[in-house]
Amino acid sequence: MKKQRLEGIGKEMMRVISKVLLEEVKNPKIKGLVSVTEVNVTEDLKFADTYFSILPPLNNEEKQYDNEEILEALNEIKGFLRKRVAEEVDIRFTPEIRVKLDNSMENAMKITKLLNDLKA
Repeated sequence: MKKQRLEGIGKEMMRVISKVLLEEVKNPKIKGLVSVTEVNVTEDLKFADTYFSILPPLNNEEKQYDNEEILEALNEIKGFLRKRVAEEVDIRFTPEIRVKLDNSMENAMKITKLLNDLKA
């Protein structure tokens, strides 16, 4: 399958999953703390590697969850996410969602801290 088509399917899946996380998911470990950063669909359309970024709580009163807890909660709802993608994205076979954590935000913060320490 053409790379451009795979990217289009990935972007459409990302849009649907983001919308579902924002509007339909009630789990406090996920709601408002997780965002989708990227979806990579395999060439055979069997799998969609979905990268999630974990945001810090908005205020100190909210409980801080461990990344493993959030990953487990995401794995619990991946069937529901796949169902919603199947309803909204017009493709013959809906890829199985594989949940992965995107650590790029954490890495960027570490690099920024290191650079600031070097300046001081």
